[in-house]
Amino acid sequence: MNITKIAAKQILSYLPFRYVNVGREFHLWLNKLEKMKSMEYEQIREAQLQSLKDMITLAYEHTKFYRQLYDAHGFHPDILQDFSDMERIPVIHKEDVRTHGHDMVVSKYTPEKLKKLGTSGTTGTSLTLYSNRAVEEREWAAICYLWANVGYKPGDGRVEFRGALPSNKLFILDRYSRTLKINTTAITESNIRDIVNAILASGYEFLYGFPSALALFTKFLVDHQLTELYQPKAILLACEMVHDYQVYLISSVFSSSRIFAHYGQTEKVALGGWLDDSHSYYFLPLYSYVEQNQETSAIIGTSFLNDVMPMIRYELTDAAARFDQQPQKGKEHLFPVIRSIDGRMGEIMYKPNGDMLPSPLIAIALRGTKTFSACKLIQHRYDLIEIMVESTQQEEVVQEEIKMVVEKLEKLFTIGMSFNITIVPHITRTETGKFKNVEVLVGKEPLIV
Repeated sequence: MNITKIAAKQILSYLPFRYVNVGREFHLWLNKLEKMKSMEYEQIREAQLQSLKDMITLAYEHTKFYRQLYDAHGFHPDILQDFSDMERIPVIHKEDVRTHGHDMVVSKYTPEKLKKLGTSGTTGTSLTLYSNRAVEEREWAAICYLWANVGYKPGDGRVEFRGALPSNKLFILDRYSRTLKINTTAITESNIRDIVNAILASGYEFLYGFPSALALFTKFLVDHQLTELYQPKAILLACEMVHDYQVYLISSVFSSSRIFAHYGQTEKVALGGWLDDSHSYYFLPLYSYVEQNQETSAIIGTSFLNDVMPMIRYELTDAAARFDQQPQKGKEHLFPVIRSIDGRMGEIMYKPNGDMLPSPLIAIALRGTKTFSACKLIQHRYDLIEIMVESTQQEEVVQEEIKMVVEKLEKLFTIGMSFNITIVPHITRTETGKFKNVEVLVGKEPLIV
């Protein structure tokens, strides 16, 4: 960024947020989502069906990929008359995006001139997705709509724990975007007070980021008796699977703060968040149409935001509890409601006999724990798993919960599996700051998932 732009951003950072950081699309979509509250369920379903028809027609008429795909499967947009016709549309996957990404871009756009977004590559090679400012503003409006449930307003400052920073800086204050960005790969016991001082100096009252990073930050606050210095209005969790032990640790320290988790992806095909103590995810029906693969429990979504690179019936690698499209009483404008999202389909571990175990089953074994800030399973052999637990509590207290976890894991992996337990003060995160719950070393090459 040149000196003129840097100077301009510094000046604009002191103007009201609504004039410099968001544009017309943000306000249109935020208003659109707000109107859902006064709409009847059937009205929302009609609007949802029309959005489906519009997006599918756009994709068919203006992208090479979807026209070829639908012609090959004997589907035409005119066939779509009601939701039951969705089953006639072929499901697409990550490999389709990797192979045909350019051909999925709407013809009036040039991929090289669009904003490129990359997924984290958690389950393999990362994807390149195409977007523009309008699409990103719609996404931000949807997130702000969800965060409003815990008091967040567009322009409120937030402290972000979402990965590494340039030049290994410990934190960067960006007043233009109203963010204090913390380098989650550099948090240590020796610099925790510096981080707290930076947060206090910013005046920002919302914490946002990876659950594992916020749990680690919370643990260090406890260790160094700094918990009385800062109480945020709310803690916003995203980008990773949320475990009960992380929520317990964070909520026990920030007892007056509200905790909110939202589930979303770079692909922008499903967005939902917590609204009550059940920690179920309530989805936005005018953001996308959400389905489920009944055989694998994987989430399938069709985005209504991205008219640059349509994502239609895109199957995610995340598995969820069973759900249907009916909303719950009192929240008729939000559906479907998903009780839990249990992890990535790609996180595969093995029984001693070689049979596979998907992540949703493994995640169940970690539910309800309270003494961990993180837990990682490392499979060294088909019959050997190391359980690495991050905690600074008394060993005898932690061992009680480890015993319960092992009992659950033994039922999944059978008694032929051996478990080695290690309790450590800190588990290393990836270069981007994300936490990997599973590491599989079975086979010739390590597979990180």
